[in-house]
Amino acid sequence: MKLAQSKSKSIKFILNPIVIAMLGMPLLAQAEVDDEGYAMVVTANRSAQSISDIAATVLVIEEEQIAEQAQSGVDFKALLANLIPSLDMGSQSRTNSGQNMRGRKTLVMIDGISLNSSRSISRQFDSINPFNISRIEVISGASAMYGGGSTGGIINIITKKGNNVSGNSETWVGAKSGFNNSEDLQYQVAQALSTSTDTLDARLAISYDHSDAMYDANGDMVLQDVTQTSSQYVSQVDILGSVGFDLTDTQRLELMAQYYNSGQDSDYGVDYGTSYGNISDPSQEINMVDGYQLDDQAQTDRYLIAANYINSDFYNQTMNLQLFYRSESLRFNPFPDFANSSLGGSEQDTKVVGSKLVFTAKPTDALSLVYGIDAEYEKFSATQTYYDISTALASSGLINNRIGAAGRYPDIATTSIAGFLQGDYDVNSALNVHAGLRYQYTNVKVSDFVGAAQQYKLLTGSLASAEAIGGGTKAYGNTLVNAGLVYKLTKQQQLWFNFSQGFEVPDPAKYYGQGVYNADGTVASSVNVSENPLEGVKTNALELGYRINDELFSAQLASYYSISDKKVDYNKADQTVDVVDDKVRIYGLEAQLDFYLTEEISTGGNFNYIISETKVDGEWQDLSVASASPSKLTAYLNWHTEQFATRLQTTQMFDYKDASGSKLEGYNTVDLLSGIKLPVGKVQFGITNLFNTEYDTLWSQRAQDTYSTLIANSDLVKFQGQGRTYSINYNVAF
Repeated sequence: MKLAQSKSKSIKFILNPIVIAMLGMPLLAQAEVDDEGYAMVVTANRSAQSISDIAATVLVIEEEQIAEQAQSGVDFKALLANLIPSLDMGSQSRTNSGQNMRGRKTLVMIDGISLNSSRSISRQFDSINPFNISRIEVISGASAMYGGGSTGGIINIITKKGNNVSGNSETWVGAKSGFNNSEDLQYQVAQALSTSTDTLDARLAISYDHSDAMYDANGDMVLQDVTQTSSQYVSQVDILGSVGFDLTDTQRLELMAQYYNSGQDSDYGVDYGTSYGNISDPSQEINMVDGYQLDDQAQTDRYLIAANYINSDFYNQTMNLQLFYRSESLRFNPFPDFANSSLGGSEQDTKVVGSKLVFTAKPTDALSLVYGIDAEYEKFSATQTYYDISTALASSGLINNRIGAAGRYPDIATTSIAGFLQGDYDVNSALNVHAGLRYQYTNVKVSDFVGAAQQYKLLTGSLASAEAIGGGTKAYGNTLVNAGLVYKLTKQQQLWFNFSQGFEVPDPAKYYGQGVYNADGTVASSVNVSENPLEGVKTNALELGYRINDELFSAQLASYYSISDKKVDYNKADQTVDVVDDKVRIYGLEAQLDFYLTEEISTGGNFNYIISETKVDGEWQDLSVASASPSKLTAYLNWHTEQFATRLQTTQMFDYKDASGSKLEGYNTVDLLSGIKLPVGKVQFGITNLFNTEYDTLWSQRAQDTYSTLIANSDLVKFQGQGRTYSINYNVAF
């Protein structure tokens, strides 16, 4: 990623963080560059800002980069980790749990619509096929202007539209395999049709992707993720449509709709052993075996609808109005609960409706203002489907016969409304300052809830009745501020400083509704709203950065420091969360470098050096491996001509040890990506994990710690990285 235009490359992009954080709307046109070659962005309100005016670490992954990685067989989560310095390594399974930015939570959006929810289910990257992505815009660090969920950074996925594609038709056909056996195969077919006139543009795309098994460096089938679900034996359908109307010279209406389904249908399951003996005996080897029977396997099912209205001449201001609706159902495979002698898998449903009304004004040549209102209503519910534990025990966990369903978590209804104001002022030609504030009111309503274990006993008839744990309402009011400045040393170099605040309410569904019951089903004690209200966590973040950009060289370097007033603790025994008063501080260095040696050869990379600590009994100590981000380094060498391009890239995760002695083992992977332009279309080849490195993924290592209390044999959550894999893709646009 470069910050500006080079002699031999296409125009690059940069994102205005104020717009992404507050407007949350898609861009309408391709970016341009200013007189000094810095990238400009034409945002949804038709105003442009140069990267040289932005007091933040901001980068954009362009369509060409996304396609090069994805068509060469690089997994989407790995693609992001390769190109975003502050983002942790990917899981290679369905989840992006623990894949943080700058050691904290990431806000993920599609066209400015948040994919995060009150229930922290980490499937935000299981949301779209790279075929439908125009670019990905990234801000590192907390964002006061957006509000909750963005303490680590923002990733905004911008979809392709009819007015920003290279032709009226686009096709991808590809396959990927490690050639271990006939089960080792993934393939994709994708087709899009687009049109654009003076007043209308539209695009309709359908992508189908199917994957069978993955194999590690030793040629063994990778264990399917029994905790957060796997990406093996999964069929993915992504249908995305958009249409834009220029109503007048100053008014535009955009409509977007997406249906995304990622469902598993596997005949292979984890061999738990007779009576699940392999789980309790650490000496037993756990493998994948044929014969798995489960009708309702893991699935992500999501609908997204959005409408954007833009008026660039609304009483000498630009007005943006966005309305959106998101509905998703996320299903998990069954997992045993030995304490309650049950076997269950949850399905968790979220529905969100919201709006954003934003005004942009320029009272003077030096002053710009952005202000408006955000509003959102979310409803969350979850059920637990139970299976015959006797049949499962006798079949080593392979045969799962449904016996019924009950509640998994209390229903949660969240209402949020916020007002914000942001100002930018050019003190002179070299110095720009900005400041802003956001007041956000959030109301969390929790339903009455009978404990999950008691609901299972009611279902099976072993309990006649059970008392509900009381629900209630908890309100949060927060004022978040930000302030910063950019000083231009020269036309090519800037220094920036920024202060920003973030706030989050940690997972109320995993906090409330927990209780201790008497034998007769009455509640002895419980975690409820009136007696144990869930506290929010506020984070203050500082950043000092430097960037330089010319025709052959560009770089960004930022030092960052963030501290939160509380820590979210995860109870390994019952998988619940709690908030404690221990502070958490995270600090480090983030950098991005691109250097053009010649017109055809470039090199560069990125790194994130990070330290994560929590204050316990007055002493700072290293944060647990379950949540701490390890340092990371990526480097590449690229050769690009008119007809041929090849990229050699390597990513290194470094070791990390926490205060208890638990350790994350670092690992290194190397990928080779090559493309050849044909008379019609292009062929892309790829070899991922070129040297067939054997390693445990970052998520695997986190999972072994997270589930250590529940699982005696940690091999059950030992997910090896995929071994050397070859891919080929033919793509054409005309």
